[in-house]
Amino acid sequence: MKKILSIDGGGVRGIIPAMVLAEIEDQTGKPIAELFDLVVGASTGGILALGLVAPDRLAPAQPRYSADQFLGFYLEESHAIFDKSLFYKITRGIFARRYHARALEKALKKYFGPTMLSEAITAVVVPSYEIHGRFTAFFKSRDVTEKKIERDVLMRDVARAGSAAPTYFVPKKIKAYPDAIFIDGGVFANNPAMCAYAEAKEIFPDDEDLLIVSLGTGNPQLTIEFGNFRNWGLLGWARPLWYILMDGSSDVVHHQLNYVLPEREEAKRYYRFQIELEEPGTEKLDDGSEENLNALVELGQELLDTNREDIRKLCRQLME
Repeated sequence: MKKILSIDGGGVRGIIPAMVLAEIEDQTGKPIAELFDLVVGASTGGILALGLVAPDRLAPAQPRYSADQFLGFYLEESHAIFDKSLFYKITRGIFARRYHARALEKALKKYFGPTMLSEAITAVVVPSYEIHGRFTAFFKSRDVTEKKIERDVLMRDVARAGSAAPTYFVPKKIKAYPDAIFIDGGVFANNPAMCAYAEAKEIFPDDEDLLIVSLGTGNPQLTIEFGNFRNWGLLGWARPLWYILMDGSSDVVHHQLNYVLPEREEAKRYYRFQIELEEPGTEKLDDGSEENLNALVELGQELLDTNREDIRKLCRQLME
């Protein structure tokens, strides 16, 4: 059985899947890169995916970070990445983007350094969208190392290109692709589990038995009242529309995979771990305040508590 991990986008809400993965590592005693044959992540999920397959500098066959260690990316860097200072509150009204990318790029450089995509110790895929030619783009370690049809690029550049959310960060240019301009892959695959399924079918064509583990970053319960949106123009719809597109596409993928991968011989072949975001504010992608980070940690723990039996079953399957 080939084992596939898929991680949703969701900004600071990446805390939630990071906690689930830390629990899986704790129960199995093995790193995520060893438990799965393919790891796919969109947006913040792409950053997390890359973090868990990046090699250790001194022992390249081992991952540099455990899931628990990479949780620090969110807990320690989010406040700077999503700066809410007065200067940015003023300038975001002048410029189209909400945040400068400097802090994000600094954090990515800190965590990934000069590591190249080709160095991934497990096959990894990060979706992005190229806005110059208007096509979906997938950064695949296998396309560099095995197929040799793509150019090698820095992991930190892949992470930045795959998480350049419209209206939040400027698009990313990568030197290896001088005519391309990349934005967040969440515009078409915020839940990349179906992309993961398609990639797995290509990589493992003779393996009919697949196990897909899909991790959400929380399902927002924010409602948009008619009285609020009835007079919205382009600017009014920009950010709410981003949330709507992410949520709708995620729900569709979950429905599809439930149908495509039903239980076989009483064994699950598809797990989806997701939690409702009922607390006001927790649905935001960009709230790096200590209060919100703590609230997300509590939600992550709630998800673990309510799915403890399924996580145990999953860990047993991953060890088989």
